[in-house]
Amino acid sequence: MKPRIRVFLPLAVAAVFVLSGAAHAQPYRSMAPFYIGIFGGYVAPEDMTWRSSVTGERADLALDESGMMGIKFGYVIPQARALAVELEWNYMFDQSIPPQRIGGWTESGDVSLNNFLVNLILRYPEGKIHPYVGAGIGASSVNIRNTESSGGIVYVAEETETGFAWQLLAGVNVELAPNLSADLAYRYFGTKPDFSLVDVEYRTHAVTFGLNFHF
Repeated sequence: MKPRIRVFLPLAVAAVFVLSGAAHAQPYRSMAPFYIGIFGGYVAPEDMTWRSSVTGERADLALDESGMMGIKFGYVIPQARALAVELEWNYMFDQSIPPQRIGGWTESGDVSLNNFLVNLILRYPEGKIHPYVGAGIGASSVNIRNTESSGGIVYVAEETETGFAWQLLAGVNVELAPNLSADLAYRYFGTKPDFSLVDVEYRTHAVTFGLNFHF
């Protein structure tokens, strides 16, 4: 686990206790089933697996951490309040590829992602504090800006491709007011777009905080 994640997670746990205290201070009332949520957070990508479709050469490129933001529209099923369905869009900001030597070439650049997902959430339905787990599938539009250099020769390329995407979620939702709740979530996300000359496998860890408006 990266050092910044080890620092961020205890802060996230502390935030859960603060939100829980705020929730207990409010009288309980069942929330409306529809909600719109906004969220943002911290993204810690794993090494990106890169394979040339021309030469077959394979490498793992390190990526720097970045942030993300998103919006979601959800519905808690009244007849089965333990289940919710969400439509989600999120954007992962530029993640720099620090200069790395691969096969005699120096690789550098950055990666950003637009993600569209449908999530199924399994949540504890009672009270005002709702731990949950979930999973989502959808599509990711991945943009890679890449620079390759060797012996004074420099190639610069930019390409965007869309591939299947998935994520696993775990978190807690806390009701703060009759029409307002807060989410703290961990996400494990992956996608595998096929570019014209390289195949890429991308995975990342993310911790997000968000607010939901119920109606």
